Amino acid sequence: MKSYTSDQLRNVVLLGHGGSGKTALAEAMLYASGAISRMGRVEDHNTVSDFDEQEHTHRYSISSSLIPIEWGDARVNLIDTPGYADFEGEAVAGCAAAEAALITVDAVAGLEPGTEAAWRHADESGPLPRMVLVTRLDRENADFESVIASLRERYGTKVVPLAAPDGVAGGFSATIDLLHSDAQGEAADAREMLVEAVAETNDDLLNKYLEGEEISTEELSAALAAAVAARDIVPVLPVSATGEIGVRELLDRIVELLPSPSGRKHELEGGSVVTDASGPLVAHVFKTTADPFVGRLTFMKVLSGTLTPDANPYNVQRETTERLGHLFLMRGKEQIEVPELVAGDIGAAAKLTDTLTGDTFVASSSAEQVRVPPMPLPTATYRSALHPRTKADVDKLSSALQRIMEQDPTIRIERHADTKETVMTTVGDAQVTIAARRLEQNYGVAVDVRVPRVPYHETITVPVRAEYKHKKQTGGHGQYGHVIIELQPLTRGDGFEFEDKVVGGNVPRQFIPAVHKGIVEMLPGGPLAHAPVVDLRVTLLDGSSHAVDSSEMSFKIAAQQALRQGMLDARPILLEPVMKMTIRVPTEFVGDVMGDLSTRRGHANGVDPDGDHSVIEAQAPLAEVQRYAADLRALTRGRGSFTIEFDRDVELPANVQDSVLKELALIEAEEE
Repeated sequence: MKSYTSDQLRNVVLLGHGGSGKTALAEAMLYASGAISRMGRVEDHNTVSDFDEQEHTHRYSISSSLIPIEWGDARVNLIDTPGYADFEGEAVAGCAAAEAALITVDAVAGLEPGTEAAWRHADESGPLPRMVLVTRLDRENADFESVIASLRERYGTKVVPLAAPDGVAGGFSATIDLLHSDAQGEAADAREMLVEAVAETNDDLLNKYLEGEEISTEELSAALAAAVAARDIVPVLPVSATGEIGVRELLDRIVELLPSPSGRKHELEGGSVVTDASGPLVAHVFKTTADPFVGRLTFMKVLSGTLTPDANPYNVQRETTERLGHLFLMRGKEQIEVPELVAGDIGAAAKLTDTLTGDTFVASSSAEQVRVPPMPLPTATYRSALHPRTKADVDKLSSALQRIMEQDPTIRIERHADTKETVMTTVGDAQVTIAARRLEQNYGVAVDVRVPRVPYHETITVPVRAEYKHKKQTGGHGQYGHVIIELQPLTRGDGFEFEDKVVGGNVPRQFIPAVHKGIVEMLPGGPLAHAPVVDLRVTLLDGSSHAVDSSEMSFKIAAQQALRQGMLDARPILLEPVMKMTIRVPTEFVGDVMGDLSTRRGHANGVDPDGDHSVIEAQAPLAEVQRYAADLRALTRGRGSFTIEFDRDVELPANVQDSVLKELALIEAEEE
């Protein structure tokens, strides 16, 4: 593969709703360039982009793929991203490495939730200049004009066709270039729309247009490129990947109209850099893959300077120096070794030791320590408990999960102290399914995926006194410990308190720490559901001892038994975690979401308008919303999102507590 300068590169992220033809289009672009001799098909599992076995099994993209395409005097670094909502973190990372976006829209389905998500990602990353590609125009019921109308209604009159289809459905055979050719008939009206839109972005052309002067193709093309870069115009192109229609024209327009990385200014933490091969080295790691056979691959974009294989760049976040050894361009899973990566280029290095997604490389520890800001990754909210099937799986789980998180930084892992479960939080259900299969196939760790146990707590509702005398005689020294304690409920969130009010030495001073310790050891498992006990004050009031038989162990046992009996007498209850939620949905779905919340024992605190969306501030028990991500997606046709965080513990309603205790008893019986 040839070497290219920064101004000859085009870094373009391919976004769109799942199933709108992104991977097929990437394959068609590769074929048109001559990089491959035959086009693969998604259904045949032989495309360059979708090479992962999980992608073949599920028949949709899971990870983004880098596809370098040589076209004329330029190289297009195309980043093909998944359209499925669970893997939108890959789309966000792809946007972080791009200067422009291509957004696919199915000519039959029209605008879909993934279209809105793609537009939002392009806005949040830069924002990025973009083109819209209307795909699958050779299918029955394809309607290019309807898609254009929907796009203009949703995103404004800056959306204009750059080409028109010559026929649709079974008659789609070519595209009509509205920029460079003399369009006739209906295409002439579309060209007029394009010329007017471009003229409105350029004062000189606007004067010519209003005065009826002819605008040359060269003037129009230059002004259009400037308008696209400034995001004043969003061109729309018709294409058919499988029919190989409009693909070459698309590549021409990418090179002609989309910006190169050269000269782009990047605002960083600690300074800024301009993309220039002669500038200081700054590179951003936007993706990491970890394969048990190939090893770790670190994908990076050089923002400034030139990166060579013999460089030992300094990782600002990890405060370590990495040895590169080799640099590659990636074409799907194929590694193409290159002598350098110039400013603006995208490539990969293998087997780096400490570097993770999001890290920043500079030339050395003495160079200016700038950092690329964190990517706006989606918030993981879908909770799943991972239960290893064997002891061997338990031993290997931690290291395997670390590898999984290296590949997908949207995944969060925690070991929950109260429930003793390993909880994986993902964007959605498909993501945890894929992760579990990768654990087994790639790392030999088999897990069962379950709904996590709710971390209930126990407390008391009324003050009581409790007394226990531990007395045992078995020959020789016996055991004797006697305590009288008082249990009092505390305010929510106050935790646990212990107070000593013994007078007269009835409980010798040396045994009081044993009483305290015995009670503390009982707190992790209360008498109702073996859940942690909270918001409790225990006061040691009195007791008695034996000169020979008393010991620390005797008083510890006495304290534990007194606490156990006292808890049962103090009307114990379960407390459940209640979550604070911020739910953003299209306004048309507010009623459905509010109604659904009420069925989950939740309630809304307020609703605020946000454009054509509404933001609902709400609260709901964790037990009812652990899998809310999938439910909200179904309620809002994939257009809703939310964040969630712990708010407080509240008393579980009596009727709910009864059913919870029965369910916990069944689980305990099964485990025994």
